[in-house]
Amino acid sequence: MSLQFDPSTGKITYKGKEIGEHILKDGHSTVRLNIEYDGGDDWIVPLSWFAHGLSLLAENQPAPALLTVETSEDSIAEEFEVVRYLTEKQVKRGGYIWKFHKSDADDWPSPLHGHDYDKGLKLDAITGGIYDVGTRERCKTLKAGDLRSVQAELRASKDFEEAVAALIDNAAAPGPS
Repeated sequence: MSLQFDPSTGKITYKGKEIGEHILKDGHSTVRLNIEYDGGDDWIVPLSWFAHGLSLLAENQPAPALLTVETSEDSIAEEFEVVRYLTEKQVKRGGYIWKFHKSDADDWPSPLHGHDYDKGLKLDAITGGIYDVGTRERCKTLKAGDLRSVQAELRASKDFEEAVAALIDNAAAPGPS
């Protein structure tokens, strides 16, 4: 049974119980939900689809990328056996497309990271670690040469050259003796 909505009252019900409401005030819509369900062992599946629905809202869309870097499937040096996010899908395409944002809202897995939104992955552009967004587990490692290529493209971008210098170049330089 799906959620039911009564447009005359704004009430949202599930299995006959009121679990939320829609409020329209001054042209602005607000939806409030309070839902409880017995999900047994599969409780996270409906929750992950609800989270997926929320992720589609305009305010939850990522900012436009300032730089996009593509790496190939064979640029992966190592893969790890880890549980991936429940909404994972197998993508049989040529490569990974990493999108970098200058002012990313978070700094996980590092302050310099790219997103492959289609595959639900993040690339740590400092170490080459690739992480599943849902589980936050490291699931792959980019080959060293491909990591250097990504870093070189970032270094060549006026928006990221300072971050590369601070986080990669200066960190790799030997300290004073």
